[in-house]
Amino acid sequence: MKGMRVYAGVALTACVVACDGVAGEQRTSALLPPQDSIATALEVRASLSGGNAPGAQSYSFRGLYAGMTRALLELRAPLRMPADSVCRAAPSPSTDLTCTYEVALGSDSARVGVDVQYGAEQAGGGRVARVVKISRDLPLDVDGVQMARTLADAFADQTALLDKRDASYGRHQAQVRMGTVNGARKNYVELTVVAKGSREVLTVKLSRL
Repeated sequence: MKGMRVYAGVALTACVVACDGVAGEQRTSALLPPQDSIATALEVRASLSGGNAPGAQSYSFRGLYAGMTRALLELRAPLRMPADSVCRAAPSPSTDLTCTYEVALGSDSARVGVDVQYGAEQAGGGRVARVVKISRDLPLDVDGVQMARTLADAFADQTALLDKRDASYGRHQAQVRMGTVNGARKNYVELTVVAKGSREVLTVKLSRL
């Protein structure tokens, strides 16, 4: 019994040390199941890394946001091939450009797919992203539904202009649509979680009109 108490004390000490190293994650994961909490919190933190959009007028996911320039987006999402090889003219409006990237993005260098629709070339300002859609196959130990809840709360804190939020959550499934629907600068974010085989897939669609 004495040996068991010593072992338990060592295990508890190890847990305390580990938890001290992830204090930020603890706040995010307080209500998550123990087996998922740390992994989910780490995924959330990486998803919100890279800085917010300027002016609290948009939503940022892994450092990308609708309204950023093409030059900045491709700087934050380094390409493995020439940018022009992944871009094509949009069918409508014909002045827009659509690009599809497969990149490592965020503080954890996660592999993600990024589809972007850029607006028409601006005089001296290049193209600006109208829609940024980011897809991520979540690790097996990440709770995608809880992650969607946490991200929705974080996105609400990112903007000063939130006036609409609709959400539904189920088993391995989540759908959130939120944003600013009034005024000249309309910003939206859609979060979707769906099951795909043994994994959950998170898709974040950022739009700005």
